[in-house]
Amino acid sequence: MLYCCYHPYKGACQESMNMKEKGTRVLVMLTGSTLDERGNPEEPVRVMTTGELKPTPSGGYMLRYQESQEDDATGETLTQEVLLLMQSGRVTMTRLGDFGTTMVFVKDRRFEGSYRTPYGELAMALYATQVSTSLFPDHGSVHLEYQLDVQGNFAAMHTLQLEYIAGDQPC
Repeated sequence: MLYCCYHPYKGACQESMNMKEKGTRVLVMLTGSTLDERGNPEEPVRVMTTGELKPTPSGGYMLRYQESQEDDATGETLTQEVLLLMQSGRVTMTRLGDFGTTMVFVKDRRFEGSYRTPYGELAMALYATQVSTSLFPDHGSVHLEYQLDVQGNFAAMHTLQLEYIAGDQPC
């Protein structure tokens, strides 16, 4: 599955990021894979979009982008804004909107939080087994491997590979 080229940052991205200086436009490529509770692989998800990258005072980077995909049941296109705070050894992912959550990835650490849906909240936890980052102003990558638990039960093992490169070339 490949979702491609949603260009969300035309206009007032500076205000929404609560920062005065403009960031660097980047092309973002994500690949996610999942092993279910039986160890069976699910279909990988691939997303290509554009985003905005800004340095943070802590020496890392903040990446803001949007993911769009079609809802299998309704055929409606769902879009979700994602914020990644990235630094060496630590990645915080915040998904905004109706299906919102914040997840903190630190190798060999467990994070507990909730997953908000229009129907209520679900308790979730993750345990990161791999967290690696290679971050530069014009390109970079993040690799995450983690176990996800929902409502106290093992849900799946996930792998997420994200790469970004300066520019907003078309797909």
